[in-house]
Amino acid sequence: MKLCGHTMGMPEMDIFEAISFCASIGLDGIEVRCAENGQMHLEALTSDDVRRIRDHAQAESVEFACLTPYYRDFMDEAAEKASLEGYRIACDIARQLDCPTVRAISGQWPQDDFERDEVFERTVEGTREAGAIAADCGVVLGVETHRGQLAWSAAEAVEFVEAIDHEAVGVLYDAYWVHVRGEEPVDKAVEMLAPWIVHVHAKDCAREDDGGTHTTLIGEGEMDWCEIIERLNGIGYDGWISDEYEKFWHPERLPDPEVGMKHNADALRRCIAAGS
Repeated sequence: MKLCGHTMGMPEMDIFEAISFCASIGLDGIEVRCAENGQMHLEALTSDDVRRIRDHAQAESVEFACLTPYYRDFMDEAAEKASLEGYRIACDIARQLDCPTVRAISGQWPQDDFERDEVFERTVEGTREAGAIAADCGVVLGVETHRGQLAWSAAEAVEFVEAIDHEAVGVLYDAYWVHVRGEEPVDKAVEMLAPWIVHVHAKDCAREDDGGTHTTLIGEGEMDWCEIIERLNGIGYDGWISDEYEKFWHPERLPDPEVGMKHNADALRRCIAAGS
């Protein structure tokens, strides 16, 4: 397995600084948050921009592990067209960066104006078309397990990707959200998702007094990342583990990336070494 850092953890850095930061703490790669307020606004990048980003990463010996855009809406013709155009841009840039994976979102659920069956059908059909775009670019889509979407639990993720049934659509296993959902323990979740896992997000989970949860440094919460990595080893997964350090969303709760992401990288390396 290889470790990468998610630029969500470095909200004050631009893409060039983020690449250099990942290199400085010994990470093999980078996952890039792609949005207007992220490190790469895909729709605004020129071919020269992409080339300069690629060249800088090569100079720092940092690989691109995943691009993470936010296309999700297939609920009407205009929204579908916009989402598919976004996927075309994202997958083509991933191709240029030799990045294997583009994150996909399994729609939004619940929604006030639609029943689940309709959201499911439209999002499956749209994501299948996006998978064809990814295949043409030589990359894969990773449907993230995440709250507020159709694929939160492992069982829901399996239902979603099985319905899509496309070789270029797999699962981005965000173990935190499957853990928070609480329906499948680690061994069961990994077993269920084994045929489809193409990328993994790592973060730890702490409970709040009101029953809610928040992320914390790896090893300081209730998740056993050494067990998760052991289970991933058991199914033959040898892809990326991405430190999805949520400094962007929780700037006051988490320490600066120089402290927090360095801590997480060291903790994950120990787990990988223990399982090798």
